[in-house]
Amino acid sequence: MTDYYSTYDLKHVINASGKMTILGVSKVPEAAIQAQQFGDTHFFEMKDLTDKTGDFIAKKLGTEGALVVNSASAGIAEAVAGIIGQGSKYHAYHPFPPRYTKREIILPKGHNVDYGTPEEVMIELGGGQVVEAGYANMCTPEHVEMMINENTAAIFYVKSHHAVQKSMLTIQEALEVAHKHELPLILDAAAEEDLKKYVDMGVDVVLFSGAKAIEGPASGLVFGKERTSAGPSCRVWASVAR
Repeated sequence: MTDYYSTYDLKHVINASGKMTILGVSKVPEAAIQAQQFGDTHFFEMKDLTDKTGDFIAKKLGTEGALVVNSASAGIAEAVAGIIGQGSKYHAYHPFPPRYTKREIILPKGHNVDYGTPEEVMIELGGGQVVEAGYANMCTPEHVEMMINENTAAIFYVKSHHAVQKSMLTIQEALEVAHKHELPLILDAAAEEDLKKYVDMGVDVVLFSGAKAIEGPASGLVFGKERTSAGPSCRVWASVAR
């Protein structure tokens, strides 16, 4: 077996930190390696694979829809694009002429963190315009609510050790503000462990990293409601890949 440490002159690492991106995230278990090997040695109609694996995962989680993407970062862009474009990512990614003007994504200022890239970069990649609420060290439900206007597309919340913890509104409070104004809540929970917790809370769109607690290869998982509290005309992320 090739000694890649020697071949590429790499340091030997003892990981005492856990599932850290800078250390290659998690170890991939044998079951995941076998599934990936099967995928690497067979062909599929990719749309069919995307739809049916998403349906399978959604059923397991007890949610309306799910979608496997390249990474949690990609999931941010996909979710934002799907919400802004009401199911059509093309209108979200190409804003001229501005067919969809509701592009503002409200984010607590203390949640606009850099996890390898700033949250705002991926939101903007999805066609969103970041509006920060509150202060770097404090954000209340009232701070979020005062930023809502006719151009608001969604509220965005980051559940992460990177984000400011003290004096910040809770996920439940953010959800209540969002639904009070018939807006979806997007939750970046990339490194969290409980996949069903936020479904049970009623969060509209949840983003997980496939390579952290799930212990899969580099990937992301987007799941939640196929339609948001904004009503049946607002088809969201589940339609983006279909």
